[in-house]
Amino acid sequence: MTDSESAQDCYFCRVIRGETDPFMFENASFVGVFDTHPVNPGHALLIPKRHVLSIFDLDDAEQADYFDALRGVRRVIEATDLRGLYQEMLGRDYLRDRPKDQIETVLGLDFLARRPDAYTVGNNDGRAAGRSIDHLHVIVLPRYHGDVENPKGGIRNVIPERASYPRR
Repeated sequence: MTDSESAQDCYFCRVIRGETDPFMFENASFVGVFDTHPVNPGHALLIPKRHVLSIFDLDDAEQADYFDALRGVRRVIEATDLRGLYQEMLGRDYLRDRPKDQIETVLGLDFLARRPDAYTVGNNDGRAAGRSIDHLHVIVLPRYHGDVENPKGGIRNVIPERASYPRR
């Protein structure tokens, strides 16, 4: 498959072309969208407009735009009526045949109306890291006190049996 063929079939390239998931942020190199399978209220994705696989493939201009985009997505998350967003998402025609249990779960969370207490930001850079769509997308995951029993270790918990270590 050529790069143009993979970009043609790529879900995130369809997002960039405006065929699905409305933008909540845009700059010269990136768009931001709210994830339609949210883990927490405000869960968003930051997607480069150019079809690239890895964060390490970003060119100088994209790298320069990255932190602007990250800050922009955060501002939008914190200014959005998330209850209204997820209620609206439930009615989106293009999501009609997709499972909506994650949206419904987020709508029932006690902290839905609160401002995030923190953020987990990262990406699954490669299939071995868990990436499911072969187009770079950075996860911007708002975190809330109480969203997990013990957040200690954060991202380290992707490999739970090796996440904990003693601090001296």
